[in-house]
Amino acid sequence: MKREDLEKLGLAKEQIDSVCDLNNADMQPLKTDLQKAQDDLKVAQEKVTATEETLKKFDGVDLEGLKKQVTDLQADLKKKDDAHAAELADRDFNDLLKESIANAKGKNAKAITALLDVDTLKASKNQKDDIAAALKGLAEAEDSKMLFGEPETVIGGGNPIGTVTKAGNQDSDAAMRAVMGLPPITEQK
Repeated sequence: MKREDLEKLGLAKEQIDSVCDLNNADMQPLKTDLQKAQDDLKVAQEKVTATEETLKKFDGVDLEGLKKQVTDLQADLKKKDDAHAAELADRDFNDLLKESIANAKGKNAKAITALLDVDTLKASKNQKDDIAAALKGLAEAEDSKMLFGEPETVIGGGNPIGTVTKAGNQDSDAAMRAVMGLPPITEQK
């Protein structure tokens, strides 16, 4: 309703102002709601436009191929992780085996290891005790007990010729060199 329509009805200016004020009071919340709805619509349209632009970047992309590639990469990563874990377990087992052989006074670790059922010991829940028991069995067996015990001492170890030191008498060094047919040593400066 417009002001002119109210004037045609014969209302006074104060009455028209009162009617307009009441109309504005009723309409203001509706105008605010309308403005908010229009703003929300504009934001939503901008999001749709941005999403459409983002989706255009993926035109022609094979989603199934990408999913398969991701699955394959995850499987490869798991295989590598499993292989790495197995390598670490093997290393730890081998270290434990060598340490146990040394503690049992094994003379030849390779020979002793060859006599053990390594696969069964690796699969064991309590490797340390099972290795110790297996080594004890080998140390007590007639055919393998010679692989255990104190290491044999080597008699006559060291340099059989002896060592020549410069701290001794220089004349004896010169005499020795002369007997061997070598020229005397001259000091270089």
